[in-house]
Amino acid sequence: MLLYRCLFTLALPFLVLALLIRVLRRVESFADFRERLGLWSVLPKGHVVWSHAASNGELAAARPIIEKLADDNALLITCNSISGKHLVQSWDLKNADCRLAPIDLARVQRRIIRKMDLRLFALFEADFWPNRLGALKMAHIPVALVGGRISEKSAKGWHRFNGLASRVFGSFDLVCAQDSASRQRLKSLGARSFGPHIAMKSFYQASQHKTPHPVPDRDTTWLPASTHEGEDAVLLNAHKQVLKSAPNTKMILAPRHPKRGDEIAKIAHRLGLKATQRSKGESLDQASELYIADTLGEMDSWYARANICFVAGSLVAKGGHTPFEPLAHDCAILHGPHFENFTEPYGALAEHQGAILCSNEHEIARSVLALLAPNAAETQVQNARKALDQTHSLEDVLSALRQLSKN
Repeated sequence: MLLYRCLFTLALPFLVLALLIRVLRRVESFADFRERLGLWSVLPKGHVVWSHAASNGELAAARPIIEKLADDNALLITCNSISGKHLVQSWDLKNADCRLAPIDLARVQRRIIRKMDLRLFALFEADFWPNRLGALKMAHIPVALVGGRISEKSAKGWHRFNGLASRVFGSFDLVCAQDSASRQRLKSLGARSFGPHIAMKSFYQASQHKTPHPVPDRDTTWLPASTHEGEDAVLLNAHKQVLKSAPNTKMILAPRHPKRGDEIAKIAHRLGLKATQRSKGESLDQASELYIADTLGEMDSWYARANICFVAGSLVAKGGHTPFEPLAHDCAILHGPHFENFTEPYGALAEHQGAILCSNEHEIARSVLALLAPNAAETQVQNARKALDQTHSLEDVLSALRQLSKN
């Protein structure tokens, strides 16, 4: 722990410089810069529960729990991005304050904790910062890990620093792992107090936001969601094959990183596909075969407009993405061979014929065409719902968190 603190302190000037550069480039404001340094002038009053989720997806999955915790407490909600902060603010929660997570400097964490009557810190899924967790334990604040997950690769990395890992993962007073594999890895790293398993993203709720542009019939539209570099060409080639047999089929392609939109448009042009881009204000009209959804914060809209979803991050070694989000929108699910981040959900889906594993463009095209048949997608969605039925309910987790906050 001492070595980590020394190294982080040495790296601090470079971190501050990087944050200032973001301000100068107008990626973030000076107020955002102050938030990241923990310079908060106002903090929640009364009994406070601090909830942290790193990404937009984790925030969306945690929303039902966060909203329930707001019934009894003031809330401090932290996240790692501006878009995540905007997402939480759009929920319009009463008695809740959303901030960018402060840098992991021990004195910054201690100062924030001292200023609140903090009753519980709930970490959703991952984002294990040693100084934050250490400061909470020093202040005797109960700490919960909800839907905890850790990949085999990450666990191996932590095992190289066993002393630090034991301090970090031993700091949790309650661990609700997302699956048995994560539970075993967390246990091997020092976690001890386990509660019910809970796959956070099974609580994901489809929003009711209106779609930004009208698009063709949902039954003939498919969506590769959160694609990574190395996947787009495979998926676009698959779409070309689909068009040969079903020429009215449309594709909405949503890259994980929207800045790649122009690059994807160039690939589409080389393949002879007629493409339009969301970032340029264009719509998926009758003449276009592909809509590149290269924006942030609109994934619900794209899920709602597609009957079939290819869950990306699975054709390349990224570990895959959650199947729960497309299922919340009644999308039939396709995925690639890399799904290490969600081994148990995809295993259950395979067992119940609730998803289709595809390894190349030919298998993807064949599967899309099969799901375009009448009732095929609906049948697969029903199978997926049976496969991903939760063993433990939202109330099980809330009960454990409420009990912990009273200790």
